[in-house]
Amino acid sequence: MEKWSGGYALIKALVYYAFWLSHKRIAVIGKKNIPKNKPIIFAPNHQNALMDPLAVLLTNHTQPVWLARADIFKLRFTRPILNYFKIVPIYRIRDGKENLQNNEETFAVATRVLENRQVMALFPEAAHTGRRQMISHKKAIPRIAFLAEEKNSFKLDLQIVPIGIYYSHYWDFNRNVIVNYGTPIHVGKYEKAFRENEHAATLALRDEIYNSVLPLTLNINSTEYYEEYELARKLAGPRFVKDKHLNDDPFVNRFFSDKALIEKLETFETQDTATFRNMIADLQLFREMEKQLGLSDISVKELTLSDFILIPVKLAAALVTLPLFLPGFIFNGLQFLIARRIIHKKVKDPVFRGTFNLVVGMVLFPATHLIFAILIGLFTQSFSIALFLFLIMSLLGKFSYQLFEFYKSIAGQVKLACVSVTRSRELSSFFMLKRELTDKIIDAAENNSIIFGS
Repeated sequence: MEKWSGGYALIKALVYYAFWLSHKRIAVIGKKNIPKNKPIIFAPNHQNALMDPLAVLLTNHTQPVWLARADIFKLRFTRPILNYFKIVPIYRIRDGKENLQNNEETFAVATRVLENRQVMALFPEAAHTGRRQMISHKKAIPRIAFLAEEKNSFKLDLQIVPIGIYYSHYWDFNRNVIVNYGTPIHVGKYEKAFRENEHAATLALRDEIYNSVLPLTLNINSTEYYEEYELARKLAGPRFVKDKHLNDDPFVNRFFSDKALIEKLETFETQDTATFRNMIADLQLFREMEKQLGLSDISVKELTLSDFILIPVKLAAALVTLPLFLPGFIFNGLQFLIARRIIHKKVKDPVFRGTFNLVVGMVLFPATHLIFAILIGLFTQSFSIALFLFLIMSLLGKFSYQLFEFYKSIAGQVKLACVSVTRSRELSSFFMLKRELTDKIIDAAENNSIIFGS
């Protein structure tokens, strides 16, 4: 399990292609922080089911051995598959106290992997949240780290790499993801503390891991006003980022800017609770007006005269580009829409939708593309044409989706134009509230002096 596997590497490359197809942007920060030729434990935050381990696995060169919840090993036929993919079970109290002793075997595997200067990976939270909120960490990583170091007289030079994962959306197709590798934690520095008080050292290392992962991702502390914080970030984020130069990549720059905005608003909440609650009331009013007007896109902007004039031009552009859209849609559209509809209907927990979309897609699309290729080959009597189209069908689908988003934006503008005619007064009030609310959020973040509800 600790040895490099050629078959694993091939499958990893294929999965990366599927991962790339389903994401608009994959940004990696701090990859240089991954130590070379040293035993490593990856410690990422956990918000998005299977997508999280894939985000880590596919953005570095290693083949980590993952510790995963034991219940996925219940079916006998899955065990060899999971073992092949370097996944071993970790048992929790909920799996039954009688099963906790099985962790000894898991810890032995982990120690062997680390002794061979390979990589272990597990989620310190031991659960996913589906929110931009990191929950308290468990003690599994410190226990494994100290077990391995103690067995080797603290000579392993074991490094724990904290990782922050951020998604622009958790399950929408064509979303963005950031994988942020932090500065490694040297376990050896805890040797003295561990020998003096094992429990205290375990808690101290657990807390250091938590405090190291936290700044690597976007975290909203409030549970009561979580949705309002998200709305404030989406409303004010595009303006708040304008004078920020935190990274050359615009998407990564926005991520760091949003982090700063949330932190400033959290400070504002503690300094002026009453005014902050007025802000919450304004945000809730905005959300209600948005629903009443049927405007689902928070980024929707007030139409100017030039926007009205350009709508026919954009509609003409949509017609002109339709022939470019159709091939990708023909080869991918029906499967995409049916699978998406079934998954959204059957998968009740939204956190798992991204996972099901990817896994189902990795089976469904190659199978249907093969059928299309066979039919094309029979029709054209050309193997080379059929093979060429088979190889590019998924790329055509990704290209068509970009055009589909362009068409959606045009449809949104047409809808907004209709609303501006039929409900002009309500729409005018909506945009006025949006402007005022955005101004107030930014002023609150930068000055902590604005009065809400005025």
